[in-house]
Amino acid sequence: MDIRKVAVIGAGTMGASIAVALVNSGFQVLLKDVNQEALDGGIAKIDRMLASLVKKGLPQQEADQRKALIRTVENFKDLADVDLAIEAVLEKMEIKTAVFQELERHCKEETIFATNTSSLSITEIASHLKRPERMIGLHFFNPAHLMKLVEVIPGFDTSDETVSRSIRFAQSLDKLAVRVEECASFLVNRLLGRYMTEALWCLEEASAGIEEIDKAAVDFAMPIGPLALRDMNGADIGLAVARFNHQEYGERFKPAQILVEMVSRNWLGQKTGRGFYVYDPETRKRTSVNAELEQLVKDNAVSQSKKFTPERLFLPMINEAFLALQEHVCSLDDLDPALMAGLGMRMGPLAIAEEMGLAECLSELESHFNLYGERFRPAPLLKRYVRAGRKKLDRRRTSDTKQVLLSK
Repeated sequence: MDIRKVAVIGAGTMGASIAVALVNSGFQVLLKDVNQEALDGGIAKIDRMLASLVKKGLPQQEADQRKALIRTVENFKDLADVDLAIEAVLEKMEIKTAVFQELERHCKEETIFATNTSSLSITEIASHLKRPERMIGLHFFNPAHLMKLVEVIPGFDTSDETVSRSIRFAQSLDKLAVRVEECASFLVNRLLGRYMTEALWCLEEASAGIEEIDKAAVDFAMPIGPLALRDMNGADIGLAVARFNHQEYGERFKPAQILVEMVSRNWLGQKTGRGFYVYDPETRKRTSVNAELEQLVKDNAVSQSKKFTPERLFLPMINEAFLALQEHVCSLDDLDPALMAGLGMRMGPLAIAEEMGLAECLSELESHFNLYGERFRPAPLLKRYVRAGRKKLDRRRTSDTKQVLLSK
């Protein structure tokens, strides 16, 4: 059954961006929120996104035609004939489950229910439904109308038909659709979290300064440094995610104390005008490094044990990639493309590991493990590759792995 009409529930920044991604591919969209004021705000965001595309060369007539595909609604009963409903509301379990229970009461039997959650359990959301087999995660990356990745995450009871229809749908948006088995923070954000937190540990021990860390990451593989990215997303959000991952995965995800301190001082980043950097209150453009934070780091720095290198930022990400492969979270062939599409990396963590040399990678992890402890404990799968004398990852097994994942 083809997907033609799609509902987007939640007209915030993410919902509006998903709506634009949909109309860019010709889908009819019903945009729903709790009242007209919220819907008007969503339409204003959509107008800005389409205007930006016009500035980049999209004909105004085409932009107008795309916007005409969007209709706003306030009532769930208006969503009765949609083929797919994508939820993009607040990241709270009780709100999301209430949305899907309403959708189940009003939508047709064949409708697929998708959540855009970046971390909450698909299985838990589905457990509140009478038909959990039609529940799936479709995790778009912000901004959804520009970013190429969609993580497709089945819950425990998601049917094979729902998975295959969802993958085909994401591909029809000209996205890289990567099947990810359910785990905390899924694939890309899970690996990103290890890299982001290591940048904070490097700063906290004063092994490198704010600008040095960001420049090293950009020169090495990233489009933006980890500290500048944290300022964009917000230190408060970063701390909440770090604490969630610490709870789910244990000591290797322990948040750095500097992040706790920044939240307590309301140094949240761009939205408060001060984070790792200082920002102009009107334009939100960066004006300088946060000198107060740099002084705080110097005054409280733990002893430096190892010279800073850009590789240190990426070693935890590489190690987490091997742990994810070990858990069959995704196929080997999908991992690097997902990280490159989702984060804009010029080279994925597995390619970085191969370029460094798997044996060298393991040696560095073991050296850091001896100094810093649990967050550098080497993944057993990486050890196996090195013990087998492999210099490259074994992609001969990838097709078999994909078959196993698709048959689950």
